Amino acid sequence: MCRWFRKQRCKRIIINMHILITRQIDQSKKFSNILNNLNIKNTIFPVICIKKIKPEKKYIDNITNADFIIFTSQNSVTALIENFQISDLNEKKVAAIGKSTKELLCNVGIKVDICPKSEFTSEGLLKEIKNNNIRNKKIVIIKGLGGRKYLQDHLSQDNYLYEDINVYSRNFPEKLSLNLNDLVKDITHICITSVDILNYFKKIVDIQEVSDLKNIVFISGNEKIANKIKADFPKNEILVSLNPTNEAMLKTIT
Repeated sequence: MCRWFRKQRCKRIIINMHILITRQIDQSKKFSNILNNLNIKNTIFPVICIKKIKPEKKYIDNITNADFIIFTSQNSVTALIENFQISDLNEKKVAAIGKSTKELLCNVGIKVDICPKSEFTSEGLLKEIKNNNIRNKKIVIIKGLGGRKYLQDHLSQDNYLYEDINVYSRNFPEKLSLNLNDLVKDITHICITSVDILNYFKKIVDIQEVSDLKNIVFISGNEKIANKIKADFPKNEILVSLNPTNEAMLKTIT
């Protein structure tokens, strides 16, 4: 296939796309703006909402006394800075689970010492942590309520000293802005960037009794999420992104 034909084919595919963005509203808007600039049709349909949790004073004190702080998401950064003097982290070692979380920390003036290069998951972060000499340090993990325990389980197995501090919760929206049955008539692709989002999306499919999804292409944030999608929607095509950043997701569809 010649290069010109590939470009023309790709352009036609993009023109015919209509992408459903399912992240929380703030993150959805950022990806939507990127797609709009490329004239890719998209609809924001948040299937998850984030509620911030104010940590008790003892947890704030534990952050102050910690040697090493791990941020597990962008939400963990935005939720913490509302209740903590973020400049107090400047003398501590800081880890971020991925590029977007690192950028957000840098934007508020925090130097990030550890961040995976491409595998923006708990697995990728654990590999980077083990490459650094922090075994006898006081570690605090800033996270959302619930979620995976992979990082904590493996830190415990290797006798690392850590404490979890929950600064937000993931919730099902109190009110859905649109009806999924109406949307899927025109939608070609659906972005799924976390297992929580997938679970809430499935809940909406059940509540609204959505049945016509067979022609939808899912865009997965990574291979682990893709495997979950495959289990729930075995007949659908799945595009697998390297990671759930806007840049990687965009590269996957273009």
